[in-house]
Amino acid sequence: MNTANKEPLHFGVLGNQLGHSLSPEIHEDLLRQQNICGTYKKYELNENEAPHILEVMKAENIRGMNVTMPYKEVIYQLMDVLDPHAEKIGAVNTILMKDGKFYGYNTDYIGAVSMFHKDGVSLAGREIVILGSGGAAKGLIYGFHMDGAAKITVAARNEKAIEYLEERFPYIHTCSLTDIPAGDILVNTTPLGMYPHIGESPVDVSVIRQFKVASDIVYNPLITEFLRIAKEEGLQIVTGLMMLVDQAIGSEEIWLDKKLDYNMGNRIHDELARKF
Repeated sequence: MNTANKEPLHFGVLGNQLGHSLSPEIHEDLLRQQNICGTYKKYELNENEAPHILEVMKAENIRGMNVTMPYKEVIYQLMDVLDPHAEKIGAVNTILMKDGKFYGYNTDYIGAVSMFHKDGVSLAGREIVILGSGGAAKGLIYGFHMDGAAKITVAARNEKAIEYLEERFPYIHTCSLTDIPAGDILVNTTPLGMYPHIGESPVDVSVIRQFKVASDIVYNPLITEFLRIAKEEGLQIVTGLMMLVDQAIGSEEIWLDKKLDYNMGNRIHDELARKF
């Protein structure tokens, strides 16, 4: 699909703090690799403005929009049509505007599974513990379940959020952060350890050493305190940057209505990783 001589396609990302967002860089590179003329802009809106993003998309003829936290659940409620995966997850991170209608998708689960596969980690038959019950946990729970995980446990403090996750994903187990069972893979979805709080880990070494693999969806810094401890304890570590890159490729497959080779994100990942 070469649109070099056609009108540019317009895309963007919706969030409330996008100063350090890597999405424009990733999508501009992906479009360039496909010889597609396109723009990708940041739309930093507050919670009152965010629901009006659909009007903005119509006014500016934006074909596709990524949605970051904390608006994935808000946008989920506003879609004309929900993809079955987004419906089961309960959140939308990708909007497609087509024929005046808004279609909601979720590609977070694709990125979550892909980041493990690309590091040679199989999820099938594994016992996985997810730290945190926020919006980010939803895509991971769904992706791990789809990929055949034997047991998924969510460890968190927020009882209301835990109850919500239990209702939406009846196959999960839950526990407190002080009562985490041993398993195969431990994944952090909390913001602890993210810049500027880089010296913090959501759990201490006694918990971490009960696992074989540790992963953190935080990618700034690339090696969080949590992953640093895990590496020191001899665990295999999986960083979160590939999830970001591969969920972006998933979004472009939807916007452009074509299958893409997920290896096209590997060089982008490596170039971004060097910056951290």
